[in-house]
Amino acid sequence: MNSGRLLVVEDDKVVAVSLKMFLENLNFEVDAAANGTEAWELIQSRDYKIILSDINLPGLHGKEILNLIKQHGVDVELILFTGYGSVSDAVECIKRGAYDYFTKPIDNERLSLSIRHALERKALRDENKGLRHELDKSNSNHVYFRSKSMELLVQKARIAAETEATVLITGDSGTGKTLLAKFIHGCSKKAGQPFVEVSCGALSEGLLESELFGHSKGAFTGADRDKKGRFEAARDGTVFLDDINSASMGLQAKLLKVIEEKTFERVGDTRPMYTAARVVAATNRDLRERSKKGLFREDLFHRLNVVSLAIPKLNDRKEDVPILVQQFLQKFSRKHKRNVKKFDEWVLPALCHYDWPGNVRELENVMERAVIFCRSGEIRLSDLPEEISGLGKKLDLKTSKMNLSDAMQRFEHHLISQALDLNKGNRDKTAKDLGISRATLFNKMKKWSFASGREIEGTGGLSQADAGQG
Repeated sequence: MNSGRLLVVEDDKVVAVSLKMFLENLNFEVDAAANGTEAWELIQSRDYKIILSDINLPGLHGKEILNLIKQHGVDVELILFTGYGSVSDAVECIKRGAYDYFTKPIDNERLSLSIRHALERKALRDENKGLRHELDKSNSNHVYFRSKSMELLVQKARIAAETEATVLITGDSGTGKTLLAKFIHGCSKKAGQPFVEVSCGALSEGLLESELFGHSKGAFTGADRDKKGRFEAARDGTVFLDDINSASMGLQAKLLKVIEEKTFERVGDTRPMYTAARVVAATNRDLRERSKKGLFREDLFHRLNVVSLAIPKLNDRKEDVPILVQQFLQKFSRKHKRNVKKFDEWVLPALCHYDWPGNVRELENVMERAVIFCRSGEIRLSDLPEEISGLGKKLDLKTSKMNLSDAMQRFEHHLISQALDLNKGNRDKTAKDLGISRATLFNKMKKWSFASGREIEGTGGLSQADAGQG
């Protein structure tokens, strides 16, 4: 049998020694604990493949250990045993997440088989985690920008991600608050844990409380079973509270308790539950001003505002438009299976001159529409909404009066832009296609600020494909 570290939790010394010797003969490293409290301390400090525990123990009993393992998201298989069990007892333990259940005296042959199967299940789970991680890497999540304001914001977000601090993200609708929250999660030590999003403005107060904290059976009409909330589902990951300004004052008090004490109760239950999840919140309102008016708890505002990240409007960072446009073009060309690779010369200037009241989300929607309506490999002004295409036509009229030198400059700018797009930014290939040296190309790119965009990579959900979210 494969080696690995196991934990035996048994207060009967004879049984404990016997089990330890049996498992060591199977080539396992074995730790032993005489009570549940000691066992939980070991579980928190070491990695075990399997825990074998008596149900009836001093201190924490076996079922309580099972509950703690599930609450904290500990990835381990648990085998329980007891001196006087029942079928109903065994069924209950298996339903609650135990791998197997034995009645003493333990049949060593059956135990050996159970351990082997438990190891196989854990190995399969570990393999699936590895595959998901590789998939995440292959679909690398990126933030694209050129603006200095976004560069500074991303730097702050990376620093915040290294801590457990709560984060408050502010910004107008459509600026990318959800995206930034996913980026923080993806750059943190919690990246392997769930990212759970809750829109506080989408549910009524009662439903939102049940959604966040869960409810017990019979808590209200229709509650025919226990239900886990988002904080339980997040385990040690991140809970993202979008539109936090929409939470009622009563719910705000409960959120304050979660942040301060890391505990909460399900609706209809008084038993405290623990969460290790980190809270990231977002709002498009001024919470400081709302707290002054008594519309938002001041103490909760200060707890959320440990790290504050304000996303600027797209209209205040127009230099990000070209690089976002390129990413959306690639995204929607793949999504709709269209061979659209470039723009008419007036499309990008029109997009850059538009004010974007809907921010990045509006830009994303415009680009999807343009790809859908494009009937060639080149997006034209006619593929854009009238309020944007009209800007391009006005720009065209203005420049029709320019002198030969200016016209040549504009043509050269457009030609290099198209070549870079076609070659996906490959400078060597672009220079070769244009018949100029790489140094000449670099100088011209520097002159017009081409390819000065920054690409910031995170893990776990922040991607060019989602760049308009939030």
